[in-house]
Amino acid sequence: MNKKILTIAQNKFNKFSKEYNNFINIIIDDWRGFRFIFDTDDVRKCNNDCPNCPLYNLVKDERKKNNFSAGLYKASNEDKVLFGPQNFLNCKTLEQYKNCFIEFLLQKAKTQKKIEEELDLIFNVEFIYTKNKNPKQTKEKFREDIIQKVLEKMEDPRKKIILNYIQK
Repeated sequence: MNKKILTIAQNKFNKFSKEYNNFINIIIDDWRGFRFIFDTDDVRKCNNDCPNCPLYNLVKDERKKNNFSAGLYKASNEDKVLFGPQNFLNCKTLEQYKNCFIEFLLQKAKTQKKIEEELDLIFNVEFIYTKNKNPKQTKEKFREDIIQKVLEKMEDPRKKIILNYIQK
């Protein structure tokens, strides 16, 4: 993970945490540019009433700067079917976020290139905050859970690509 991006993200998170205290996990990934994934109490009870959501109101005016966004990414109807019901792609519980990777690998990643690109995303995710106070352990379990579930459900030719990738 890019240290400059991590510093920008950590500073932004520190600012947010002074105004909002319902964070459970804050993750950075590099999908369409570096961005936050917000796992919060509000996301866990989301009813898509965004204008009345404290998290939405905290980050609604955030814009991309230096290839990093602390803002929200609108979900299409197709995104909602594949990745979960929230109006924004980066409002996800940790389980929903894991399932985003699992579903994409199982349903959409059909070539070696697509599988490896998705695995790169998974292995480059950074947890900058976890309520359980151990981001490294949370990140390792996150990766293990995704790989285990995908390998259980995926057919052999694509499964071999994943096994080769994780053995590197």
